Amino acid sequence: ELIGESIYAMASRWERIGAWLKKVENQKNLARFTGGMTLSLLALSSMKRVTPGHVGLIEDWQGNLRPFIYDDSQMVLAIPIWHRIVNIRLIPVKKRFIKEYSTKDGKDVEVRLVCRLQPKVHWVPEIYYKFGKDYGRGFLEKEATVDISEVVKNYTFAELVSGSEEKVEAIAEEINLRIADACSFHKIKIAKDETSIVFLDPEGDYEE
Repeated sequence: ELIGESIYAMASRWERIGAWLKKVENQKNLARFTGGMTLSLLALSSMKRVTPGHVGLIEDWQGNLRPFIYDDSQMVLAIPIWHRIVNIRLIPVKKRFIKEYSTKDGKDVEVRLVCRLQPKVHWVPEIYYKFGKDYGRGFLEKEATVDISEVVKNYTFAELVSGSEEKVEAIAEEINLRIADACSFHKIKIAKDETSIVFLDPEGDYEE
């Protein structure tokens, strides 16, 4: 009996709702409410804040960037699905790069590079297009590695790993200058005096 009463009450409720929805004015009010709520939720989800210590870029789903650079902590509008905010770090970032290269006498030498990089603000969109969000890693893998290879191939394994301190420092400085020139070309700042370049035997046992 209780189940029957419940079913009857539910059916009666649905009947009243159906009758309410049949009225044109109610349909308009419901549409306005739904549209307003949808727009409000979309607006709230579209507001993004640039991460402190970074600048922001807005990229659409096709990979195109807006022609604006947004400041640290600024609120920006990025419509979900169509846009995304890309935060690019502005403060200098320390990067470690380790890779093996072929020497003049056909042996492999391990080069360990430590440097500090920073993008020039007005060139951030171009830097992002070329090297991605992790521009430091992208630059080292695409550009610096070429400069290192060009220098290392001119010296023997012994000159690089066990040569005199003056000789090794001169080779490291040659690489340092080449990388600094590449940084200048790509609008990236490098702390040249803080750059460290070491040549090691790949089969040696060294502490990180």
